[in-house]
Amino acid sequence: MAPRPANGNYLKHSTMTITEDYNIDEETISKIGLRLSGEHINAQIAPTARVFEYPELEKVFIMESDLYGNPMPKDSCFLAFYGHHGLIGKPIKVETLKNATVEDIKKIVISNEEG
Repeated sequence: MAPRPANGNYLKHSTMTITEDYNIDEETISKIGLRLSGEHINAQIAPTARVFEYPELEKVFIMESDLYGNPMPKDSCFLAFYGHHGLIGKPIKVETLKNATVEDIKKIVISNEEG
């Protein structure tokens, strides 16, 4: 073992396991039919956040961060869509997303697209 510097600053050698904690679990992704999006959207995305396309609704996305790149709190996600003034959206609970029908999501989009 190398001697410690006199000022006490030294690095510990340790093994780290890196895990990805995602807000949207595989069961939810499968149940809803979410697909990872390859489309460029006009938003900053947190480095570990994923962006999904919502099935059956064009230009509707489910994101694990908000439009400014802030990770969403545990058990929540961001419903993003294009309104009259560009990309907008609102935070929703993953449980709400999981239990929503396509019509429910469509109503949220329509009622908020003025943003």
